[in-house]
Order: sequence, then C-alpha cells, then structure tokens
Amino acid sequence: MTERVARAALPKGSLAIRMRDALGEVFVDEEFAGLFAARGHPATSPARLVMVSVLQFAEGLTDRQAAEAVRGCVDWKFL
Repeated sequence: MTERVARAALPKGSLAIRMRDALGEVFVDEEFAGLFAARGHPATSPARLVMVSVLQFAEGLTDRQAAEAVRGCVDWKFL
C-alpha cells in the first residue's frame, strides 16, 4: 500500500524511491542484532535508523528536518 501511495504521489520518483528500486531492502535488523541489548524495551528498528541516516546525509538535512521527513514523506516510508 505504501508503495502505491508513494508512486502515485511522486510519479517522477524521488531519491528514496530510486534507492528502493535499485537496491531493494538494503538493511535488515538482524545485521545489527549484536549492537542492541536483548533485555529491556525494544529499540527502534536499527535498519530503519540506518536508512534515515543515509537519506539525511544524502539530502543534507538537519536532525529536525530528517525527523519531519520520517513523519511526513511517503517515499521515505516506502524506502
């Protein structure tokens, strides 16, 4: 569903959509399992945090701008 919405909203694509099309799912949580404690409250998805950091750098965004993009950009959600 997210993919359909992203492609409809951005018919010419975006950096995030092109990345997903070219690379597929780049990171998976299991790759980062050793970095997180097994006990306690579950952390935010490590794979998602990495992709947000990559997009933040690629688009030259501040932390606040990246947080807004995570909440509001459907192409970031698709990636």
